[in-house]
Parts: sequence; C-alpha cells; structure tokens
Amino acid sequence: MLKEGMDKKEKKANPKAHKRLIDKNVNEETVNYYVRIAATLDEGFEGDEDRELFLRNVFIQLEKEDIHVFMHPSLQDVLVKLTELSNVEQTIKLLQILKDNTAELLNDGKARKVMCSLLLQVAEFSGGEKSKEQQEHLEELQEVFLEICQSLKGDVENVLVVKTVLQVLSGHVNMSAKDIGMKRNKTTWNYTPPTEFIQTFHEMCEEIFSLDDIQEKVEHNKASMVLTHVFPLLHKVKTPTCHKFIRKYLTLSGVLTDHEKFQWLVSDSRGSFLMQTIIECCSDEIYTELYSSVCKGHLLSLAVHPQANFVLESLIKGAKDKEQFEEIFVELKENFEDILAFNHLRVITSLAKAACQLKTCQMKLVKHLLRAFHCFEPEDRQIMFVPLLATLTTYEVHFGIEEGSDKPENENPTLGKVNIHGSLILQTLLEFKNPKYVVNSLLHMTPKNLQCLACDPSGSHIMEVYFKSTTVTEKNKAAMVDRLQDVLQDIACSSCGSWIIETMWTELPLPQKTVIVKALAKHDRRLAGDQYGRFIHRNCGVSTYINSVRNWTEMQTSSQKKRKMFEDILQTSGTKTKKKKE
Repeated sequence: MLKEGMDKKEKKANPKAHKRLIDKNVNEETVNYYVRIAATLDEGFEGDEDRELFLRNVFIQLEKEDIHVFMHPSLQDVLVKLTELSNVEQTIKLLQILKDNTAELLNDGKARKVMCSLLLQVAEFSGGEKSKEQQEHLEELQEVFLEICQSLKGDVENVLVVKTVLQVLSGHVNMSAKDIGMKRNKTTWNYTPPTEFIQTFHEMCEEIFSLDDIQEKVEHNKASMVLTHVFPLLHKVKTPTCHKFIRKYLTLSGVLTDHEKFQWLVSDSRGSFLMQTIIECCSDEIYTELYSSVCKGHLLSLAVHPQANFVLESLIKGAKDKEQFEEIFVELKENFEDILAFNHLRVITSLAKAACQLKTCQMKLVKHLLRAFHCFEPEDRQIMFVPLLATLTTYEVHFGIEEGSDKPENENPTLGKVNIHGSLILQTLLEFKNPKYVVNSLLHMTPKNLQCLACDPSGSHIMEVYFKSTTVTEKNKAAMVDRLQDVLQDIACSSCGSWIIETMWTELPLPQKTVIVKALAKHDRRLAGDQYGRFIHRNCGVSTYINSVRNWTEMQTSSQKKRKMFEDILQTSGTKTKKKKE
C-alpha cells in the first residue's frame, strides 16, 4: 500500500498516545503514515483477508524505506509490532536490510529493540514440521541470520542484540517485555536448533571467552552482562562446556583464588548478578573450591553488603550437603540480628529453606532467630515469636518499652502489617520437623490478631501453610479452629481470609468442619450477602446445615469419601510411574 492510498478504516492516532520526536532524516509524512498504521493495528480488522492484504502492502512499503525509519524514536513500538506479524519471506527481506546496515543500527539504542524483535522471528519459524517449500524459505532465512551472527562475534557492547542472537542459536529463547517492548506479544520459544546454529553458538562463546582480554572483560560492565546470559545457555546446551568456561573465567580473572578480586566483583550490581549465575551453573567441584578459597570466613561481610548479600543467598541455596551447609550456618548464626538490621531478609530465608531441605540445624536456627528478636529469654517471651517475626520488630519495639525492661502493660498489642519476608520465613519454619515454637506462638495469639494475620496479604500464607503442613499435628490444627471460632465470619468476609477458610475446609476432618460451619451458621445473612462470604456460605453448605444437620453430615461424609478415593487413585498412579522410571 502506498502512503497516499491509506485504507478508509485508518484514523489519525491521538497525538497524546504517540509521542512525536523529530529525526531530520525522516519526513513528517512518513512518520504520520506509520502512526496511522499503529492506529489501524490497534483498531483491528473485519476479517483475516483484510488483515493479510493490509500487512502485505505495509511490508512492501517498509522494505523500501530509508534505514533511518528503523531508527526513528517515535516508530519503535509500531515497528516491533510489525516485525512480529511478518511472514518468512518478509522476515528474510527485513533481515537483509538489517545485515546490510548492522553497524549503523547497532549504534542506535532505540533501533536495537526493532532488531531484536526481527531476530526473534527466526525462532518463530525454526520450530515444528515444515513443507518442502517452507523448508527452502527457512534455510534462506537461517542463512541470512547466520551472516548477521558472524558480524557479532566478540561483541560485548551490544548486550541486548548479542543476548537475543545467543538465545535463538541455542534454541532456548526467553526474552522479557522490557527487552523488546510491550508491543510484542510472544518472546519465548524452545526448539531443537539446526547443527549450524549450535556450531555458531559455540564459536561466539569461544570468542567471548578469548584468552587475550579476559581480565578486561572482568572489569567491563557490559561484558559481565553478556557473560551473565551466556552461562545459563551453555548450561542448557552443553553442561561440561559451561563448567569449562566457568573455570576458565574464574581462574584467568583471579576471582577463584583472590578474595579481594572476588569482593570487588560481587560489590558491583552487575558483578553480583554474574557471580549468582556462576554459582547456579557451576559444577559441585567449582562450587566447593569457590566457597573454600574466597567465601569461607567472609560470609558476614557478604551478608551485610547491599550487593554481595545476593551472592551469599545463592551460595546458601547451592550448598551441596549437610556438612557444607552446617559450616555456612555456624559462621552466620551469631549474626542474625546484624543481618536483620541491614534488612537482608533473603539471606535468613535462604538459610531456613536450606535447613528445611537438608533436614539439619533446624532447631538451632529457630533459637537464634528467637534471640535476634529478643524473645528467647525469659521463656515467657517465646509466645511472641510469630508477631515479632511476622512484623520484623524486636520485643522492645513491638511493645514500646526500653531494652531490659519488665513486661509491658499491654500484653497483646494489635498485630501490624505483615512483612513478606517475615511471612516467608515463618512458612518455612512451619515445614520444619518440629515447628513447636511457631505453633505455640500462633496458638497464644488473640483471636483478633489471628484474624489480622489471616486477612493480611502476606500473613494469610502463614495460616495456609499451618493447615497444610504435615508436621503440624491434627491436635494443634483442631486447637487453632477452636481459637478462631469467634472471628471466622470476619475472616470469611475478607478476600485473603476467605481463601484461608477454603484451605481449612479442604484440609480438616469432619469434626473440625462441624465446628466451622456451626460458627458460620450464626452469621448466615451476613455471609450470604457478602461478596466473599457468599462463596464460603455455599461451599461450606451453611444453608443445608441450618435446615438439616443430618443431611449436611451425610453430604460431607460422601464428599470426604470421594476425595479420599481420588487421592488413592492419584497415589497409585504416581507409584506406578515411579516404578516404571526406575
């Protein structure tokens, strides 16, 4: 379609919706044309034929345009959208333009997003079965793409483009909307790449890890960003090669043996992210060597550093066995309060999750947390563990008293807003082999504070895990139901709380369900008229219970039998699958 012959459907876009930026190389008429294209695409079409005709004419025009159109700041969104809609032949022609003008386009920050969106079309067409004609077009497309890759070998400046190319070559594409722009819908593919792609992928990796300038790459921010993308892809494509390059990088850069160089690297935001990636992708042998050489004895300095604490988190997650984790825990256990003071809660969360997974140091970890929140001694303070950890406040701050003072006048102040990290830690502690400190504290909370916990977006997850946990006894779950009787109706009428009632209903046996429905039946009208409560009213069979306790009991017994039978079928099926794999 020519610029003069726009379809009648096309309307001028709202000038506020498209920010106009001036580029002396592109005239106003051309900019207006593509702005109207954007408006038409947003408006939609009556049928597929109209859409195809429209796009065909647009691409004919786009292929004739000056290269500066691809670089115009106002046209990036519509060009990203158009590249996603291109077919194989159109993509080949546009890639040819890209190949012939790679250097100029790479020098323009805005044009890179259009380039990346176009490169992603190679992934779009590379998967699945193809006819003979489609295969011929695909081979031509891949040939042009590989020529573009050759021009990018050794490039660590153009992070976004290199990242896109490497992902397409590897067959593992996972770009974000932030990378390409919100105008592109699909940014994720997994497919088996051709041999030439894998070969080029390895060649590009070899170039990136060249011997002559590895030290320079360590100190180069953009290079470290490229390496952060390379390691996970290498790990998926060929794990031994990934381990080889990780060792090469760590050895030649001196990071593996020199603590100062390691500390320098992880103190930078990009360097910290790179080291996290290395820890996640490295072999057990490299992990152990890295930990022993440059981390051991320096864990507290990592824990309190604004960037390095993320590396420590990955180090904790990567602990290979109980002994290794216990070494890390021993070094950090006396410093929980310092770590909390710096608000690096993720470190504590990682320790709790690792202790849960490896089944070690669990009770020690809880006791050190109690000390950190000043509620280990005297013993009667321990019942405040959950409110303190949930809100991340020490005993004295929570009660507004001086440190070392006696009991406060108000022994049960209203629970404040629950911190997401405090919630995550408590959820993990409830999965410990013996969660007695958390359970005891929860059961000593007032019904009103339990209601606050259940209705809080973060706190509700603590209650959910409480009723789902296999280590919390049925007796303690029943005790919690009794504790909640007087506030169940308020919990049921909350968006978060109603979900907790659903969880209780699913997890608890008939005697506890009876307690729940009896309490809810007293507030029949309120529940039936509430936007959240009405679902609880229906799912718990409140009306049936009010009309006939016997019918309600029979209905619940039948439902419980069906659920048990279904669980048995799933369990049997899972056992058979496991045996088959073995």
